[in-house]
Amino acid sequence: MPAAPLPRDEDLRLAVLQDLDLLDAGADTDLDRVTALAAEVLEVPLCLVSLMDRTLLRILSHHGLDATQWPREDSFCAHVVASGRTILAHDLRLDDRFADNDLVSRRIPPLRFYAGVPLVFDDQVVGTLAVLDQRPRHDFDERKLQLLARFAELVHSQLAQHRERRQTQRERALFAAGPVGAMVWDAAVPPKPVYLSANLGGILGETFAEQLRAGKPFEAIVHPDDQALVQTGLSSHAVGELPSLALSFRLKQTGRHPRWLHQVSQADRDADGRLLRIRSYLFDLTRQKQLESSIEATKERLYLALESARIGTWDLNYLTQERMLNSRAAAMLGFREDELEHSNLGWMDRVHPYDRMHIDRATHDHRQGSGDVVALEYRIRHKRGHYIWVRSYGRVVEYDRQGRAVRVVGTLIDISEDKQKEALRNRQRQLLDLLNQAQTSFLLNRSVHDACEALFEHLLTISECVVGFIGVVQPGPNGEPQLLVPTISEAGWRDHHVVPGPSHTQREDGLLFTRLDNLFGHAVTANEVVMANHLPSHPASRGLPEGHAELKNFLGLPIRFDHKVVGMIGLGNRPEGFDESLVQLLEPLVVTLGTLFHARDQETARVSAEQELHRLASRDALTALANRRHFFDVAAAGLTQTRRYATPLTVALMDLDHFKHINDTHGHAAGDAVLKVFAEVLRESLRDTDTPARIGGEEFAVMLTSTPQDEAIVALERIRAALDQRPIEFNGQTIYATVSIGAVQWRAEHHDVDAMLAHADEALYTAKREGRNRVCLYRHEGQPNGHEPPALRAANDAA
Repeated sequence: MPAAPLPRDEDLRLAVLQDLDLLDAGADTDLDRVTALAAEVLEVPLCLVSLMDRTLLRILSHHGLDATQWPREDSFCAHVVASGRTILAHDLRLDDRFADNDLVSRRIPPLRFYAGVPLVFDDQVVGTLAVLDQRPRHDFDERKLQLLARFAELVHSQLAQHRERRQTQRERALFAAGPVGAMVWDAAVPPKPVYLSANLGGILGETFAEQLRAGKPFEAIVHPDDQALVQTGLSSHAVGELPSLALSFRLKQTGRHPRWLHQVSQADRDADGRLLRIRSYLFDLTRQKQLESSIEATKERLYLALESARIGTWDLNYLTQERMLNSRAAAMLGFREDELEHSNLGWMDRVHPYDRMHIDRATHDHRQGSGDVVALEYRIRHKRGHYIWVRSYGRVVEYDRQGRAVRVVGTLIDISEDKQKEALRNRQRQLLDLLNQAQTSFLLNRSVHDACEALFEHLLTISECVVGFIGVVQPGPNGEPQLLVPTISEAGWRDHHVVPGPSHTQREDGLLFTRLDNLFGHAVTANEVVMANHLPSHPASRGLPEGHAELKNFLGLPIRFDHKVVGMIGLGNRPEGFDESLVQLLEPLVVTLGTLFHARDQETARVSAEQELHRLASRDALTALANRRHFFDVAAAGLTQTRRYATPLTVALMDLDHFKHINDTHGHAAGDAVLKVFAEVLRESLRDTDTPARIGGEEFAVMLTSTPQDEAIVALERIRAALDQRPIEFNGQTIYATVSIGAVQWRAEHHDVDAMLAHADEALYTAKREGRNRVCLYRHEGQPNGHEPPALRAANDAA
């Protein structure tokens, strides 16, 4: 059966399926009743509700079946999910999509009829409602198909309700011990609480919470002045159809201060817009209200403090253009108060030419009523000739009859130091531009070394250092941290011959520090900045490697990601020494390099994950053997080699005898144990060049490359005998299993793998007919019946 193609929006479909949170929902008796009723009404023996994940068809409910999941590639429902449409197959044998499916061709009894309706959530097909029969059903007409679609609507409703119940349970668990309480109200007017979260005692107070649980109305615990607000707010959901509402109110006062609550309520409505319930979320607002009151008092005290501190003030009259300044404002410019001209024109003459237009525009907008506060930053000339930066705040205190500002008073603050810091930040931005180039370099070739090399010389220039390096932390043989230094300054290390020693070695990719109990390694081991302007006095100083240039001072910056050290920057021989300002300057570099190193690690992890995904995609999950798809890929390649070089090739199909009896007698877990043991037998009995695979439930296949027929039969017989003689212990029971094997040797008429498997399948059926637990070789047309290797005849006779 050709596997159904993946839907175009498969990732989005899987995301919707994950959001439903129904894959592990467990038994649902309501859903079971729907499937049983659908089977009875539609007169079919089999009915199932399924969800399709990435690899499996998960059966949530079934009638007439004992399976809980099927491989996705072998399921009929995968075609419904892929197409998004209802599929009706009156006779599966006549449908090219399903004719060669094992459930149609090999299952006993075989399936002959299938009808499946898609289950759609958020515009994505996540599963099906399907009915099946062991006989063709040409009588399944359009009316029954419409009934099936109606049952699918019931299933959709059941699943939606199940999801809502699970979400409600999680929500209630979430609020049980958190700082936010939850209440659910009915749809009455006025609404009454029907659910109270367990943690409401800590939010309302235990007394009020107990009163509510005893049936007391909610408004009875609300402050009298706020009762009307609360009642009106909750009733507005029903009367005014308000979707959501947030309000703050007080509870009845029981102590010195009232308890404030903030409530956010949300109305739940059905498809017709009728109110179902009101959900409310409450948290204690008392502390915030106290803080707000404290802030207001602090503002008042701060205002008085500023007045008493005589921060520079000014008073401007727009009509007379008179500007009065106090002594503090005049001192900022180096003047006494009586030395300054009390004129706005004289003040504007001192403003930097580049800032005058900005001030004129702000003054014009302010006078036209854009606001009663104006805030400006600009440069003004000091008495000594240089410019200082000032920040000016002004508020209108007088308006004319047209509402325009007439008089403004304000404050003046010297912000020159802040601007100097801003200049420092500009240097940081230059560094960030450099980092962007390094990131671009990393994105292009995924090389951290190249990215560090691209920025390193500029780093030395910005930091004014002579020597330095960038190192990457990597684990040593015993998990201890080591420091690989691929990027290093020309001076210091490269200009001197550093003799390798017990603490470091020279490698092709850089210098590797294997011991970090020194000044260089302290930033890594202690996860802290190392600043040493006098090296001998630092407790971690252990001297320098032999041959290293003199180091006058040193700065070590740990490069971190998620608080973990992933590398370090080392800088040295700065003429002015090191201080905290340089550490702050380089902080963006340190953060970005930490992200860059983490990205490198993520890239390495991604490659490993892709390799693991490839392995999982080609392996059977239960037995760890190759799966059907991988076997066909390998077999096709082997057949090509055989056809080209005429090397012998044998393909065998193997089917565990009476496997259904094992499952029915001992349970499916025992069946899985038998499958695993047989997989071990295959691995133990075959060579590394052979390919064993699980291609169906209890069906396996083996490809023996470069193996003559007689040798292949010996190997297959070894497999048969090994399983026959191996007792399988499971839950205190001993199970014996046998296998029937059909094999075929490649011949010229075998143009593809399917042709060989078809002949192997015939030989397998021969083995089954002749008593099972034997190896049968396919007899080609014209080949005498007695043409069977002696070893095979003896083995089969013994069996």
